[in-house]
Amino acid sequence: MPSGFQQDTNQLQAEMYRVVVTMSNTTFYPTATGNDNGGVTPNSWDSFATLPTTLALSQARARGNMRFRNIVNQLTGLTDMQIRDITITEANGDAQATSLAFTLFIERPAFITVTGTAIDGSTALTTTALVLKNEVAKAIRLSTSASSRVYDPTQLEGTQVSITATHTGATAAQTYGTVAVTLIDESTLFD
Repeated sequence: MPSGFQQDTNQLQAEMYRVVVTMSNTTFYPTATGNDNGGVTPNSWDSFATLPTTLALSQARARGNMRFRNIVNQLTGLTDMQIRDITITEANGDAQATSLAFTLFIERPAFITVTGTAIDGSTALTTTALVLKNEVAKAIRLSTSASSRVYDPTQLEGTQVSITATHTGATAAQTYGTVAVTLIDESTLFD
């Protein structure tokens, strides 16, 4: 290194994690009409050229969007982070997502407390990746009620309705098992 070059040990050491939620099991992520359907999706009803064909399917999409919002709120409550490059598998406005993946860019991972037990009741939270996995699973299981704009095909327009999203058909351990988080990049200070 050039003479006099020195890195400050207080500078940020960012990390990136890949989060994958697998929703192909319809027992864990129901598709039948009810407050537990909708999976998890960042897309709303107007994100597709083919709109939902029933009000119930539009409401399911709103529930999936509410669960994604819960994930964002849960994760950003830990520390400063950004969600990047979302990949989702869903065909149209009627189709529930079967897979969701996104990258978390965390500026200050040292601020995340690594301790406790996961919602599955047995996994010790010993790494940042396990804490993130646990927070995503907890967010999916949160019951949420909100006013949401959904597409009503009988009126051919969006309408504002009250939506409740309960946890999906999975147990806490099963939900935890549908989430995977892996460290994909980190920066390290060199002495």
